[in-house]
Amino acid sequence: MALFGRTTIDDPDLRQLAGRRRVLASARGPRGQVLGLADALVWSDGGTCHELGWHDIERGGWDRESATLRWTTADGRETTLPLTETGMLPDLFNERVTASIACVRNVELSGSGIAVISARRNLADNRASLLWRVTPGRGVSAEQVAADPSVALELNRLRAEYDLS
Repeated sequence: MALFGRTTIDDPDLRQLAGRRRVLASARGPRGQVLGLADALVWSDGGTCHELGWHDIERGGWDRESATLRWTTADGRETTLPLTETGMLPDLFNERVTASIACVRNVELSGSGIAVISARRNLADNRASLLWRVTPGRGVSAEQVAADPSVALELNRLRAEYDLS
């Protein structure tokens, strides 16, 4: 178990990708090992190794019924990762994604619907600027969000409050 001991990383490419970073949780899927690091999720799909910063995960979580870790990235890509041995990875996934969130605000649009403004911190670099995103709510288009002046006003207000550098 990674939290109390050393994790053996079987795949040499995955080991190289993880580098000297500490493994906080480890799991296995049918295609390879999955590692939760302080700043990123790294996994092997049997042929390629991948790394994803926690701040790049827009939403996701663990689906116990299908034994699948799933997420959507900030750019809209959806990924599912079945796990055969979970370890503490589902809990770490939730904790690390949550730790990357500095601010989340819902903004009521002048017509109907909402936009979500979020600020995320890159857990690999505590001096990096916050990463601000504006996401349309359910049933709202990106054009509606861009055209609504209340979104820009609230984004500017939040940046003034949260961007301290």
